[in-house]
Amino acid sequence: LLANAASLARQRFITGASARNWASYGEAIVLPRDFPEWQRDILTDPQTSGGLLIACAPDLAAGILRTITDAGYPHARVIGHAEVGVPSITVRA
Repeated sequence: LLANAASLARQRFITGASARNWASYGEAIVLPRDFPEWQRDILTDPQTSGGLLIACAPDLAAGILRTITDAGYPHARVIGHAEVGVPSITVRA
């Protein structure tokens, strides 16, 4: 998270688009039972919810991640995978 993002989200400094995004696709997302609303607001913020997402074949992920971290982005991570089925997202704490 960016510095102060959690603190500001807890104080309800969030984008209007975050709420609209949740209204648009929230029914397809499974959150942990105790997932706080402020974290959901950050998760669905349009500035942070995919603009820097890279999709690739699973066997290429480690190499791509290494290239990105070697280029000076040490916080890059593999954050999920795709499966055949009904479109949905499951967030794990």
